[in-house]
Amino acid sequence: MRQIVIVAAAALIAAVVAVAGAVAFIKLNPGESHDAGRAANHTSAPPAQSPAQKQAPREPRPTVTVTPPPRTVPPRPAPPPAYGDADANFLAMIAADGITAPDGWAIEAGNATCGEDYGTARGYLTDGGLYDYHVQTFLDDWTITHDGC
Repeated sequence: MRQIVIVAAAALIAAVVAVAGAVAFIKLNPGESHDAGRAANHTSAPPAQSPAQKQAPREPRPTVTVTPPPRTVPPRPAPPPAYGDADANFLAMIAADGITAPDGWAIEAGNATCGEDYGTARGYLTDGGLYDYHVQTFLDDWTITHDGC
């Protein structure tokens, strides 16, 4: 009798394991194989296309070239010429008197007219663009700042 109980228990355990395995198989594989699905997703052959479905060749992507703007260096003004104290004072005086002239020309005209008579100096200065009523002031400013000629 003891053998019958052992055989019956073994049969019962085998039946329970078989039923559990069947349930697990059905739950995990509902009608299709997982391996077949993985293989189908990883095939290397392209899908078949009909002539109507053929895609036009893709246009190449445009190439964008970014060119940096040219670097321009602003021109530096020329440094003012170094004038002596007398010339710098002369230029300041004629500017204060309302006489506008390029610095180089004013110094050159002062040297050219120094010691000349009024008529000659007037001709030189007015030909250079100085107003007639500024001639005497120009000559006086030169004489004051340069201690004569």
